[in-house]
Amino acid sequence: MHVHTIRSKCSLNNINLLKKICLKNDIVPVIADHNLATKTDFGITGEEIATDRGEFIGLFLNEEINEKDIFEAIDKVKEQGGLVYLPHPFDVRRRRSLCKFNILDDREFIKKVDVVEVFNSRCITNEPNIKAFEYARKHDFLIGVGSDAHFIWEIGNAYINFEPFDMDNPKEFLKLLSKYKKDMEILSKNLEENPWISPNYYAKKGCSLNILLFSKVIKKIRRKLDI
Repeated sequence: MHVHTIRSKCSLNNINLLKKICLKNDIVPVIADHNLATKTDFGITGEEIATDRGEFIGLFLNEEINEKDIFEAIDKVKEQGGLVYLPHPFDVRRRRSLCKFNILDDREFIKKVDVVEVFNSRCITNEPNIKAFEYARKHDFLIGVGSDAHFIWEIGNAYINFEPFDMDNPKEFLKLLSKYKKDMEILSKNLEENPWISPNYYAKKGCSLNILLFSKVIKKIRRKLDI
């Protein structure tokens, strides 16, 4: 539920190669480039939106979101019939994680959330994932997992075994996801483990070098070359 393409400055995922790998492995990715709505014919269009109070992902988008006020951005997602997904909400290592902006316990914000990413494969430790899981359980949110893949070899680090669904129908997506809430009890007994495994969820931590070194180097090089 969280994959980047080369359109994100910190990613090298060529879109054609990404498509080939996803089709080969029967993966339907949520494409969530930073502040860009990248449309493909093999994935769900999303956008990792940077706002004045942290970043979230809009799912099932038709148009790009440019608003910086977090509530205005969320409203724009909802106006399109899209969903609000919270990626790595408790990862303090990330500059725009929601936990840094005193927003996660805001009542109006909570009302607008659809899905919480309870496992992000690019978190250095499991602590942010455990906190996200506990937050989702506290507020009875639906749960997602994301590889947050910036490189081809990270594809498939986290996924949900989904039944076939209409990729243009977010309501059907939510209905199917709600069927997997029973997995929360199984996952709750496995929070200290790597990977997290249940009948419908699989999520493992990626290599820390991808986050601590490779992504930073790639971002600096691409900024310098303006590509």
